[in-house]
Amino acid sequence: MKDFFMKKNDQQKFEIFKLICFSQEGISGYSISTKVNLSLNLVYRKIKMLADDLNELFEPGDVFIVKNDILYTIVIKDSVNISYVIDTLRLHYIQQSHEYLIFRTLLLKYYPSVESLSQDISLSIAHTYKSLHLINKVLSSFKIEINFPRDDTQVNFKGSEIHFRLFLFYFYWNVFRGLVWPFRKAITYMKHIELPIENIPNSQKMRLKYFQSLSAWRILYRGELVTIEPDFLAVITLLNQVHPIKFSLDLTISGDELIREENYFAFLCRIFVYDVDTHAQKLETAKAFIQSDLPLAKSCTFVLDSLYMAYDVKPQEADYLFSYYSLLLALASITYLQIDNSDLLENNQKISKLGKAYADFPQMELELAVLAKKLFSEDRYLSALDSKGFSMYIVFLFYFILDSSKKSEQLKIYVQYSKNHFTTEEIKKSLSTFFSSELILFVSNIEESDILISDCYEKDYPNEDFFYFENPVNENDWEALINYINGKAYKKCFYKQF
Repeated sequence: MKDFFMKKNDQQKFEIFKLICFSQEGISGYSISTKVNLSLNLVYRKIKMLADDLNELFEPGDVFIVKNDILYTIVIKDSVNISYVIDTLRLHYIQQSHEYLIFRTLLLKYYPSVESLSQDISLSIAHTYKSLHLINKVLSSFKIEINFPRDDTQVNFKGSEIHFRLFLFYFYWNVFRGLVWPFRKAITYMKHIELPIENIPNSQKMRLKYFQSLSAWRILYRGELVTIEPDFLAVITLLNQVHPIKFSLDLTISGDELIREENYFAFLCRIFVYDVDTHAQKLETAKAFIQSDLPLAKSCTFVLDSLYMAYDVKPQEADYLFSYYSLLLALASITYLQIDNSDLLENNQKISKLGKAYADFPQMELELAVLAKKLFSEDRYLSALDSKGFSMYIVFLFYFILDSSKKSEQLKIYVQYSKNHFTTEEIKKSLSTFFSSELILFVSNIEESDILISDCYEKDYPNEDFFYFENPVNENDWEALINYINGKAYKKCFYKQF
């Protein structure tokens, strides 16, 4: 999440940490100053503060900043995972903010007024009002707001339960990331109750435990149940048919209530946790929707077929079904939840950010945005695609669908080695074990090749497409060759032309 519940000073330190951490060979203070728009002296001060934070959060020698001449680098001990470091630092900074304190306090206790809240958390009324304004700005993306009603509801959050549940799933995972069990002692036992979904990583298991615990807490301890309109319920019921995802604990609610709760829970799990369905289950689910009479299913077919037709892409059946499944989740989210949280994304998802070096992505983004708006307006069931966030989401998904469904170009390679009669074949066999046949193709006509691998001069062949291979029993020569082909394949094959 972008700058989510962080003080400005901590936001800047976190950004500096990532700049140093992800720099290839280190980064200078001047470069950091330019990127974060701070004076050089202020950057030096914040790097010193960041170093102190790292010393406080991690064991000595695990994570530290090194300055070599003018370049800063971050050293992370081999036994320490970089994701753990980033998530730990992010959580630490979030927990220092007034917004985090207020939000967590209001989740657990009702307050009749801002004054009573500010007194309880020992924060001035002025600071409390300021923080509440910032929190409500975030919550508004999820159609939720904090208020202080003096009535019998005893609740400080206003909004539908489906939206509040969605926000809780989003908030708890993006803040805590599985580092800690962030719930009260009353539901600690839920930490040990797993959903019956096999072969998923521990991080996804923890995410599901978070989500089940949040649902159970809202149902059992807050008495809040989701209300779902019939069309939406029909979609999420069918979505949960091929591979039913059910709660692993007794919620003591009626049968109809349990159906709504489990189907909505399963829908959110499918949005947030990639592997809750296997690839085969996703394809089978897509088939079930294609064969159904649901309006959203027909809209999905119309949009997907129109997209493929517009770019003359002819997908394999498996690619079509997976794209259908992915688009269906997107259309269901946009149509029934109508939540635009694009302002909270830590990384911009505009494909134009890929630039023009290998394909004209800014132009493609414009074309896909126009096409998406046209298709949504032509379909009778879908709402107009007016939100910038929804448009960016659909354009990003459209590009994925096209990219994953179109066959890649191959890098055509001609190999010749003059020092013996067998190393040419050895080079081909060795490269074939490293690169897939979908990526590289060995040709017998040098005129057809994109690159030439050789140990001798070949007149008129472009130097930039020539790799001199000296010695087949030299490890450095093999490593250099593989890196060369990687670079060439990336430029020619990775970014597809549409």
